[in-house]
Amino acid sequence: MSVDEGSLREIDEPPGKANSNEKDSLDKELDRIRSRRTDTDKKFPKTFDDVVLIFGLIAGIIFFGSVTLLSSGVFAEDSIFLDETLSKTPLDTGGECIDGEGAISFDIYVSNHDEFNVKSKNAVSNNASVLVVKLVHLNYSNTDDGHYESGIGDVELLFELDESIADGNYLLIVALYQSDNASELSVTNSTTFSQVSDQLRISGSEKTIDVEVTTHSSGGVFSSDMRKEVEVFDPDPRVCLTMAELGYWGWALMALEWAGGRETAMLTGGSAQVPAWWMAIISLGMSIFFLCVQYPLMHRMYHRDIDDLLTKKQLRRLIERTLRKSERDQRVLIKFEDLKMQERAISVDIIIPYQTTSKTIGGATDIRAGFTKDLLEEFAIFGEMRPLQIKSLSLDGINGNLNNEFILSRDLSIIGSERSVLSEDYSGFFTGLGANGKLDEEVTQLLNKWFKKHNLIDYGTAIIVDEDSVLIRVIYTPIMRFSYFLYRKSYIDMQEDLTQYMREAINQSLGSRELIISARNEKATLSDRAVAGRVEQAQKTYESLTDSIGISEKDDLIGEAMVAKQGGITGALLQNPFMGDILSSVEYVAHSNRSRIDKYGFWALIVFVWIPFMASGVLVGAMLGLVARMRFRRVLLACLVGGSAASITWAYTARGIIEFMERYHAQTFIPFLIILAFIFTFLHLRRNKRRRREELFRESMNFFANASNS
Repeated sequence: MSVDEGSLREIDEPPGKANSNEKDSLDKELDRIRSRRTDTDKKFPKTFDDVVLIFGLIAGIIFFGSVTLLSSGVFAEDSIFLDETLSKTPLDTGGECIDGEGAISFDIYVSNHDEFNVKSKNAVSNNASVLVVKLVHLNYSNTDDGHYESGIGDVELLFELDESIADGNYLLIVALYQSDNASELSVTNSTTFSQVSDQLRISGSEKTIDVEVTTHSSGGVFSSDMRKEVEVFDPDPRVCLTMAELGYWGWALMALEWAGGRETAMLTGGSAQVPAWWMAIISLGMSIFFLCVQYPLMHRMYHRDIDDLLTKKQLRRLIERTLRKSERDQRVLIKFEDLKMQERAISVDIIIPYQTTSKTIGGATDIRAGFTKDLLEEFAIFGEMRPLQIKSLSLDGINGNLNNEFILSRDLSIIGSERSVLSEDYSGFFTGLGANGKLDEEVTQLLNKWFKKHNLIDYGTAIIVDEDSVLIRVIYTPIMRFSYFLYRKSYIDMQEDLTQYMREAINQSLGSRELIISARNEKATLSDRAVAGRVEQAQKTYESLTDSIGISEKDDLIGEAMVAKQGGITGALLQNPFMGDILSSVEYVAHSNRSRIDKYGFWALIVFVWIPFMASGVLVGAMLGLVARMRFRRVLLACLVGGSAASITWAYTARGIIEFMERYHAQTFIPFLIILAFIFTFLHLRRNKRRRREELFRESMNFFANASNS
């Protein structure tokens, strides 16, 4: 049964077995930490990490602005000055590029194993053109009839090898002819070409490349189907990229590196003959921006001085002090002697047993949300950014839902207590009932106006008026589309608004009664009611990708973990749903690899960021340095050195990998290699995410279950 409101009191007993002196000592230590962390000095930049943040923002503006300017074509769109100049230096290991501007050139490649694709570039745009392609066998003097395509300006020709083409080595000879007029010529074979040849002139020089034709089985060892396969060997240097093309490739490389990792971006750029120096610049620019912007923000969120680190006793005392405030606000009685806490590297788990009182108005969900909100607010002040999971246990079980039956029983208990006093004169009793009924009606009318004022739907209203208090509980939902995402007011805002509204309206009628108000958004999640910064929810039908993480079949996980909310730019950038999901995975990888850094320190961090472990970029390295409590400048330097080494290493080896595969006729595997790099990175990140959720919720579930049964 519920406890009488007189039971709400300050409990002077120390937490657990700690004596009074120990409690006083812990309180003083917590007060000192609170005082340091609530320093009102808002000077900016105040510390070195603020300077790094400013540098990162400036570097990002310059980097992204430059790529945007290049890709837009506003600045020297067709100029090849940059690529041409740097290709003559040791920065470009692919050798000097050629100027394709104004000169006829050809793009030649093979698709579907046996289909040639030949396209001219830089032809006169308003003149008739004829593209001629001939295949000459090196061991025979005869030449095929050739392939012809006509058009205006640049022309593209596609043709497939037929069965008459024998296996062997060939020369592919490509030439473009143009006339001096804009009338398109109809040329499809050597005969029609001869008829108009007097109107044509060859534009630029012919291009000749080596071609090898082979025949292979198309269906494996047991298949009799055969197909032609063609390999093209083009010894000519690459054509210099224009400023606009460099800009386009800048965005493409950034997208590839973000989605599939540095390896995917470099292999793709290498296969497309993007210069190594440009790939290195793009990768370095991304690393510097994200490191110098996100690391200072992560440092501000997670870092605490040694004097500010909470011991297990201090953390428990902080939780108990916070819950004493919650006890009064929620009008419940917490059994602190039965309170249990589990502290882990990745979470803090708490079991809170409580009893309701005659003034408890909120349901079990509201009470749990109130506990969570108060704890998260204190965690934010003390810099405790581990996810919080709580289980609140109602020891009397009557506050699960405030339904009509419960309201009626409480009303009857109030009436019964009043009528239990025997008296000859009942006039005072009925006068009280009349006054209470009048106030009840007034509150109801005011609530209707309040719902209309805020454009809300009443999902359930409870009003209890007696001689001591006025208890009001409202459950509402906004009248708007997509309110789950667009409605910004928390239940706290609405609760305070309703309290102020009622006090102003019924101040005289209220008299000496206590006004108790509870408000809840029916469509809001627990995280909204608790005002959390980041929320992680267990997956109901969790299934591991591999047995190596300890689960080989479907398993149900239950729970919701919340991280303290950070205000300002830090919270806005790092605690939105997208970045919060990334940040939680980064934390997990950092915790998993902490032993290496603890053992080898600064140099291990450089190697970790440099060597292409899956998901081991500069951000993971920065988080790892935070977890290992390394100094800010050492972590920044290690990540800059490791990240720069990784970008340069991959940029200048990617083309070598591609050329090695081409040398041994394995270039058909290059697309598969790029796809595999992307898939492996995606699966690794997904596995880390699932492993973290497993570790986060599984042990907490066991803790809650075992503690509840004990």
